[in-house]
Amino acid sequence: MYKVIIDTNILINSSHDSFSYAWKVINLVLTGQVIAYASEKILKENNLILDRILVNAKERQSFDLFLAQLVIAPVYHNVQVIKHDSEDDKFINCALTVKADYIITEDSHLLELEEYQGIQMVTPTDFWFIYQGETKDEKANREWTDWFKNVTRKK
Repeated sequence: MYKVIIDTNILINSSHDSFSYAWKVINLVLTGQVIAYASEKILKENNLILDRILVNAKERQSFDLFLAQLVIAPVYHNVQVIKHDSEDDKFINCALTVKADYIITEDSHLLELEEYQGIQMVTPTDFWFIYQGETKDEKANREWTDWFKNVTRKK
């Protein structure tokens, strides 16, 4: 099972679109298909942001369930890797502590890093395809092939 750190921007993006890859990642955590970790600092940021962006009690309930699924880990690392936004280091330090496989983010500073000590920085879309066991190109090719087969059968 994958161990992940989910950047706060994924919560923001998933709250706007329940069909997005960001929401699919949140749902993987909700259904116990991946293990998401957070530090107290990350959890505090998540709650602060969710309090600001969620006005609907039903939406907040879904995200409260997500937050309850997070494994809260004490952080034993204090690396400073992200030069342009040192606040993002909290995700790397948490990931190092729990030996996470991925940091799922849409933050350009983290994505530019691509990988740090075996931890991959990926977008929700990329993680979804990794989780599904295929690349975006493979999925696009498969969908195109399936569509084409259906078109040619109808003749």
